[in-house]
Amino acid sequence: MKSTKFQRICSLMLLFILLIAIWKETSFVPDQLSNTVNMEEVIAKTGNSKNEMKAVWISYLEFGGANMSKMSKAKFQAYIDKLFTNTKNLGLNTVIVQVRPMGDAFYASSYFPWSSYASGKQGKSPGYDPLAYMVKAAHNKGLKIHAWLNPYRVTLTGTNVKSLSSNNQARKWRNSSSNSKKRNVLTFNGALYYNPAKSDVQNLILNGVKEIVKNYDVDGIHFDDYFYPALGNNYKSNFDAKEYKAYVKNCKKQKVKAKSIVSWRRSNVSNLVKKVYKTIKSIDKKVEFGISPAGNISNLYASDRYYVDVKTWMKSSNYVDYICPQIYWSFTHPVCPYTNTVKQWAAIKKNSKVDLYIGIAAYRAGISRGEARAIGDTGWIKSKQELKKQVITGRKFSKVDGFVFYRYDNLFSSKLKQERANLKKVL
Repeated sequence: MKSTKFQRICSLMLLFILLIAIWKETSFVPDQLSNTVNMEEVIAKTGNSKNEMKAVWISYLEFGGANMSKMSKAKFQAYIDKLFTNTKNLGLNTVIVQVRPMGDAFYASSYFPWSSYASGKQGKSPGYDPLAYMVKAAHNKGLKIHAWLNPYRVTLTGTNVKSLSSNNQARKWRNSSSNSKKRNVLTFNGALYYNPAKSDVQNLILNGVKEIVKNYDVDGIHFDDYFYPALGNNYKSNFDAKEYKAYVKNCKKQKVKAKSIVSWRRSNVSNLVKKVYKTIKSIDKKVEFGISPAGNISNLYASDRYYVDVKTWMKSSNYVDYICPQIYWSFTHPVCPYTNTVKQWAAIKKNSKVDLYIGIAAYRAGISRGEARAIGDTGWIKSKQELKKQVITGRKFSKVDGFVFYRYDNLFSSKLKQERANLKKVL
């Protein structure tokens, strides 16, 4: 009996020691996350267990830089296969591909003209459907694909509608004999924009989203940060101020209190976002809708720009499935240091159905001293581990559900070879 009891005590002691060893191996203190290679391995497993979003943005700039308009169908497909293979091999699981950069389309659309980046001339078909192949190629490699749209931008520069294709809705509206229809497209700061205050515009954007979700097996629809442009000191009297005056007049007629022009503009954007979400879910509940706003929360709530009410969107289940703020700063940025900015976003009250992803600036990793000084952010100078550290730090916050890197060409450039190798360790 004594021998058996002694053996049991020894066994229990050995079990206790073993449990302590396992605990030490697998637990970690957040502030010590980046101290050892072993900790990085643990963090990598932690991220994977959360089913993280690990994505890269592929913009129209990639297509333009690759001279897509001169590619044959076969060459385009080979180009996409290479992009998606590299994405998969790095450890990412999603591609966010820009298919409507400025009132145009990289797919067969009933509402928007073919993009000049696809064919060399706006309105001209490249002879095949780029989005159809990208969806197929992504899924074949086990990647999810989100169709990235810019809702309001018509041109980057220039206000001459003759530069647009004859079937471009913006050109049709600007050439309309109806003053109301003309107002669907606004000129501001040397560019053309769809008017966020107009129901015609909202319907156009909704129809564009609807046709993608119906016709293509995409996993998500994605909006970027281009909403209202920065309107400056005259924000109360420019851009869509005429529509605001009509709104105020109607409120007086209806004997209801009018919103301020700032609140009214925010409601214009939120109304569109809510309609897009509802439209997507009415077609396919599995398709996600996400928005990538600018990263500085204070700017988002300024009086003269953006007008995006991210706090309302995040605490509700009726606007978005995810928010991905573009936190494009290093740890030492004087205004928006990375850690503190992630902390601010993670502190926003969030509905359990809404995910928070962090947009990371691959395009700034390893920049020169002169480039860093020019943007006032020297933390990026000749970096080899900035992207890895930003992922590790982001994972300290339980509300962070993933990361998106801007953009493909930069992430896979030769100068980021070591940066990319270090990042791969934690993906």
